Amino acid sequence: MKINNFSAGPSKIPQKVLDQLSVDIINYQNLGYSVLELSHRSKIFQDILNSTKNHLQKILNIPENFETIFLQGGATFQNTIIAANKPKLMTDLTFLLSGTWGAKTHKDFQDYFKKEINSIVLSNQKFDELIEQVNNLNSNYLYITSNETIEGIQIKNFKSFENKKLIIDMSSDICSYEFDWKNISYIFAGAQKNLGIPGVTICIFEKEFIENNELTSYMNLHNHIDKDSAFNTPPTFSIYVMLKVLEWVVEIGGLNEIENNNILRANKIYEFIDNNPSKLIPLAPKQYRSSSNIVFDFKDKHQTDLFLKKSYKDGFLGLNGHRSVGGIRVSNYNSITETMVNNLLTYIEDFILD
Repeated sequence: MKINNFSAGPSKIPQKVLDQLSVDIINYQNLGYSVLELSHRSKIFQDILNSTKNHLQKILNIPENFETIFLQGGATFQNTIIAANKPKLMTDLTFLLSGTWGAKTHKDFQDYFKKEINSIVLSNQKFDELIEQVNNLNSNYLYITSNETIEGIQIKNFKSFENKKLIIDMSSDICSYEFDWKNISYIFAGAQKNLGIPGVTICIFEKEFIENNELTSYMNLHNHIDKDSAFNTPPTFSIYVMLKVLEWVVEIGGLNEIENNNILRANKIYEFIDNNPSKLIPLAPKQYRSSSNIVFDFKDKHQTDLFLKKSYKDGFLGLNGHRSVGGIRVSNYNSITETMVNNLLTYIEDFILD
């Protein structure tokens, strides 16, 4: 049975990367041992680490005044480590809340600082209205979740927040489109959506962002900068997989090609949903629709359960919406192919016509 994996994460890995991993797990570069056995102190792994950083810097066009480090703990750990390394945020930060993950981060920041942190809730206001509202805020820093995987809401017009310094959770859409770094201070992302497997968190931030501190060793980001992401044992295999995915991104044409393909696939799915209003309901506001996670539901909720059970048996994986909202979610990450989307839309069409 042909598998079409649309999981929201950990996500599908490009086939070419899987083919390479299957070799390297057994015998890495003909050394006679596995890539899983590499010492994080070895020159071989240091080369992997450096190459991974270099690929990220070139693909994302990261400015020279930014640090790039790899940590563990997932995106959720960033809710603590950012606050700890930047106490100034306690009185100089506003959250733009567009969905579940941003709201959870907002709560974590408030719990850490033991203080209410300002927030703006995204509803149905037009983007121009939102920009005006945000740019009139007194705080210098703005926290956003660029893509809310649960609600299927995406904001990637970063430079529109022209007078704010942005802290961005890009866990589910990093390396899926080009963007301007002009007003960005800190970006973080787990790798398991577009850049590989769980275990490594990418952190990219202005060198002057981190304040001097006397935090415990792992919490102090200066230690991770000084030790080049190897202050303690890093997630070596996760970093290696990320390197292979980044090489794949370059090979297929780079970020511009990735972005164009992602938009084309997303538009095809949204067009299908909009063309079947008697059967399907889009769940995200049209002006904020995500290219990474397309969420919708059947008008007849009984059909939702039937579809999910049947589609899973027929090899369509990960289509269930998050347990908190239900419905259908199609995760359109970099590794998804046009053939997979065509297969899915044909399958849905057959289902609603049956």
